[in-house]
Amino acid sequence: MLSDGSRIGYGKLIWATGGAPRRLSCSGSDLMGVHNVRTRADADRMLAETPKVQNVVVIGGGYIGLEAAAVLAKLGKQVTVLEAMDRVLARVAGEPLSRFYEAEHRAHGVEIHLNAKMDCLIGHDGWVTGVRMSDGSVLPADMVVVGIGIVPAVEPLIAAGAASGNGVEVDEFCQTSLPNIYAIGDCAIHANPFAGGQRIRLESVQNANDQAITAARHIAGDAAPYHAVPWFWSNQYDLKLQTIGLSLGYDEVVVRGQSAARSFTLVYLSKGKVLALDCVNSVKDYVQGKALVITQATPDKSVLANPEIPIKSLLVS
Repeated sequence: MLSDGSRIGYGKLIWATGGAPRRLSCSGSDLMGVHNVRTRADADRMLAETPKVQNVVVIGGGYIGLEAAAVLAKLGKQVTVLEAMDRVLARVAGEPLSRFYEAEHRAHGVEIHLNAKMDCLIGHDGWVTGVRMSDGSVLPADMVVVGIGIVPAVEPLIAAGAASGNGVEVDEFCQTSLPNIYAIGDCAIHANPFAGGQRIRLESVQNANDQAITAARHIAGDAAPYHAVPWFWSNQYDLKLQTIGLSLGYDEVVVRGQSAARSFTLVYLSKGKVLALDCVNSVKDYVQGKALVITQATPDKSVLANPEIPIKSLLVS
């Protein structure tokens, strides 16, 4: 049933609603000049304000926050990033990569506050003017960008009785617990084979596209369980980060190359098996590393760490 009371019937339904940006709950969060970034329209609104903006505070040191910080710093703005944890990218990457990106942003004039605790946003005449921290200090802000994750858009499915958690639960064919209803993309909790079978939500273009294929094939009678290798990317300044696999549960990190060269790779392992690679300006490692992830290869670590040895040569034929 739609909001106007009309009804649309279906034989099969695919729920592909994604999610909405998680918003701040503190006072001042409704001031003008406070932005969440999810759509092209969100980005356009931010850009329209930039001519009258000098000080920007970015709340959240994940990919969205850091990418926004990089763009705004390149536009000549004074940018401050607030991260509640002890390093940026803490939920998605190893410490060497976090420290590298912290240093890169600082080299571009961005201030990064770790273990940051904010209290509220303050403003004047309806516009944001600053961020008050828990210690009472105030960071000046003509614009605040909030990048603290999303809230899965699954309320109607949950109301209908679908199994849920931080999203809606689906099986290996992207079927929910409701008859004839599938869910795909950012809102779908699934057992991911590249996360050791853990049930996760995966917010990525790759996941949305590949789950769409899985659901469509199942509807068409060509059942094939979801088994796609996760991949991601992030562009910041002149750095291209490409990730293959999921580093959840890693117990060791092997670094190929030197971060000072601004072209290096982090290889994540668990009990000697390759789980994932984070490749910074290292396209060959990204392309060749996929096979290491798929096969859960156990390469010699000293050889793996040598950037002069191609990753493809580490594969056992």
